[in-house]
Amino acid sequence: MNKIKKFVSKILKDYFNESDKKELIDILTTSLEEKVEDLVEQGTPVEEAIDQSIKEFGSTEDVLDAFSDQSSQLKANMIIKRKSQFSFSIFAYLIIVGLVVFINLTFLSFFRNFLWFVIVAIGLLFWPTIMAYRYYIIKK
Repeated sequence: MNKIKKFVSKILKDYFNESDKKELIDILTTSLEEKVEDLVEQGTPVEEAIDQSIKEFGSTEDVLDAFSDQSSQLKANMIIKRKSQFSFSIFAYLIIVGLVVFINLTFLSFFRNFLWFVIVAIGLLFWPTIMAYRYYIIKK
């Protein structure tokens, strides 16, 4: 039954606060375990019953629809969280790139006039880009 708890925890990992999440994980795990027990009583092997219960359970959206009163507050909290992650990534990107530019230009003769900060800046640009993508996906 550990597989069921892992599945439920994974499906709810970004939603609800910790106390609500723990309670909801317990409720949904118990519900799925009861379904598995019913299937086993009907003659289905245990592993097959677990897989069938998980398949019939649905997705995160189905769970959130069942808790629609909390769903809008959860989405608002997720938007705020992702926006702050995006802002932090931009701020940190600017600090890191600024430091790299300073080091590269200060010791330009040591690096034989090679502007390697451009490579670092382009490589680090993926971090804010991913954070922007995560923010805009949740905002939709």
